[in-house]
Amino acid sequence: MNLNWMNQVGDWNPQLLRELKGRLKPRNLILSGGISLLGQFIIFMYFQTQLPTKLEVVYNSFNRYCTGKLEYDSRQCLLDTFGNLIINRQLWYLDVFTWLGIIGSITLLVAGTYLIINDLAAEERRETLNFIRLSPQTPQSILLGKMLGVPILLYLGVLLAVPLHICLGVAGQISLNEIFSFYAVAIAAAILYYSSALLFGLVGSWLGGFQAWLGGGVTLGFLLVTSPIAFKEVSNEYPLVFARLINPSFLIPSSAINSTFNYPGYWLTNFQWFALPLGNSRVITLGFALLIYGLGTYFIWQSLQRCFRDPNTTMLSKRQSYLLTAGFALMTLGCANWQKLVFEGNPSTYLLAENLMCLLFLDFWLFLYLIAALNPHRQPLQDWARYRHTSNSQGVVGRKLVKDLMWGEKSPGLLAIAINAMIAIIAICGLIFLAQVPFDQKIKALFALALCGSLAMLYASIAQLFLFTKNQHRIFWAAATVGAVIVVPVIVLAIFSPYIRDNNYFYLLSVIGPIFAIAPGANSISPITALLSILGYWSAVGLLMFQFKRKLVKAGESATKALMSSN
Repeated sequence: MNLNWMNQVGDWNPQLLRELKGRLKPRNLILSGGISLLGQFIIFMYFQTQLPTKLEVVYNSFNRYCTGKLEYDSRQCLLDTFGNLIINRQLWYLDVFTWLGIIGSITLLVAGTYLIINDLAAEERRETLNFIRLSPQTPQSILLGKMLGVPILLYLGVLLAVPLHICLGVAGQISLNEIFSFYAVAIAAAILYYSSALLFGLVGSWLGGFQAWLGGGVTLGFLLVTSPIAFKEVSNEYPLVFARLINPSFLIPSSAINSTFNYPGYWLTNFQWFALPLGNSRVITLGFALLIYGLGTYFIWQSLQRCFRDPNTTMLSKRQSYLLTAGFALMTLGCANWQKLVFEGNPSTYLLAENLMCLLFLDFWLFLYLIAALNPHRQPLQDWARYRHTSNSQGVVGRKLVKDLMWGEKSPGLLAIAINAMIAIIAICGLIFLAQVPFDQKIKALFALALCGSLAMLYASIAQLFLFTKNQHRIFWAAATVGAVIVVPVIVLAIFSPYIRDNNYFYLLSVIGPIFAIAPGANSISPITALLSILGYWSAVGLLMFQFKRKLVKAGESATKALMSSN
């Protein structure tokens, strides 16, 4: 029976069978089950220790799970007619349910991400990944086998916690529909995060042994920052709610969340998308979150299929990048406070600036990904340069070059990044023009967008120039240089801010420039200062592009001569 089952798995997905055979050993199964049961026991016993005792009644103490007079977050402990403590068992069940869900979802995503990245790194070190690429299986089949097989012990450990979690939810009067809808969201989130882990594992092998720790650490940091216990004071009426929707622990049933964190308005009841009250319906909110997961997974798998077969290709085609930016702009822009900014009128003084800061923060991470995903490396650029040199010799110039830069697979990605920046800027301009705010606030917002576009092109130009160098570690140097250009000016400003407080120009020449331009407490920026900052950025971009073009032309000539001499 067992052999027949394994054969069926092998027929469906040989890669999955390979992963299962290496992991489903009795020792591993016992260890996985033991860790899961021990974790559940620790959580359960911890909350048992939080229950009140009769001693607290003697000393007139207060406890969260008592039922008497409310004082702060606790209630006075009371006895019934038989001398037994009156305990709010439903609240206790909800608390254990919530924390088991939060810890379980974080463990599932962080540990699974680490395991997948570490497995791909191990395959790369053993040089077996290239053999897998040469197998007759499709990239989808191989990658799906990795996603299902590598964290199989983690899946089993999480499944062992499901019965206790369901019992706690039912005891806390949460419907099974709500419980299983949360599980659906957690599964969709796992697919998204694990797909991202596969992509990072394929393209980040240059990080070596640090790769898996970095991927797991970033995932853990993101989940903690967007968890229900972090930044509770930040309203869901801002675009940053988009990041919260990517965290499944934020989508635990509302009755459990509200009871555990004592904040009746905490859940997404005030969440709106283009002023549509999606938060009024849990089903619609979860559907919207699943839509975000689905779109994110789709674009990541487009990158996975491209990178798995050809490690030298870009993660996204230029056409795919335009669709990604347009979709991301639509999703995040809808999370802005359209109701107060556009439809109600008379918004608060800083509401536009606050919403714009959130949108720019989200777009910052998108464009870091686009810079990495669209800029080709040295070999594809050399091939393209040789092709261009041959075409120029034959008189094929003009519009064909522009078309190639916009849509070509191996052409430089700078024009495509500029187009993506224009897509994002135009989308945000719609909110700025429609917002019922004074004209001077709109001018500041438009200037901030101009700074953002300039910064995106500066970072893209630096990355493309370094990716074209002959250095063996060019990816590291490109990432390090872009990171330094982002971080170092901020550190310098933090150190010397007391001495340059009145000089706006220095603040504009950093990644915080767009935020400074629209910050409520910032001094007014003169038109000359604004113009000089934009000119400074584009002068630097122009110099970088000139240097890149010179090297590209030289490489095209050299490659053509080498090809002709070999023939």
